[in-house]
Amino acid sequence: MKKYLIFDLDGTLIQSDKQISEIIYKYIADNIDIELIDKARYIIENNQWMSIKEWLTILLDWNIQEVQIHTDNIYFIINTIEDTVSFFPWVKEKIIELSQTYTLFLSTWNSDNFANTVLENWWVHKCFHKILWSTNILKSRLHIDEFINYTWDEYFSEKAIFIWDGQRDREIAESMNIEFIHIWSDNKDIYEITSVSRIDEMLNKINKLDN
Repeated sequence: MKKYLIFDLDGTLIQSDKQISEIIYKYIADNIDIELIDKARYIIENNQWMSIKEWLTILLDWNIQEVQIHTDNIYFIINTIEDTVSFFPWVKEKIIELSQTYTLFLSTWNSDNFANTVLENWWVHKCFHKILWSTNILKSRLHIDEFINYTWDEYFSEKAIFIWDGQRDREIAESMNIEFIHIWSDNKDIYEITSVSRIDEMLNKINKLDN
């Protein structure tokens, strides 16, 4: 039986993608260059798995100093919508239920303040043993390495499942030989569901094969 569940945040647990995209586009128009909006939309829509810092790095042609300033500013604005963000229907309840059986982790491209506050607002912060964001360490294999170090489990990858909605998460899971469940509805993956609230069916299938 699997022991560890790693969750993505935006688009997997919470309904925040549209709000955050609107914040980014408005910020670029107001503070960088309105003529870059079309380029920004193309970059973001075709690289949904990237972090804000990575999007801006491409948009601003690797002007690292400006990228960091604008990234910090955007995260600051995103933090103002913490109280307006909600979980997908019945997902909060499912997370609480799963935390009774599995060790839960969270890996997000969002900021630490945003992730922590949203989870605290919805009373599920304590369900996660470790939460990693992209303020200091971009979402990558480094997040998984931190989870491994936390558990001191050399067989962590064999016992873990990554639950996500973006291409970056698939790449991370595959590179670490971690089983994954895709929260989507395009029938591309072996394990795919439309909502975390329906995860029991996939977990049962995976655990049956794991025994």
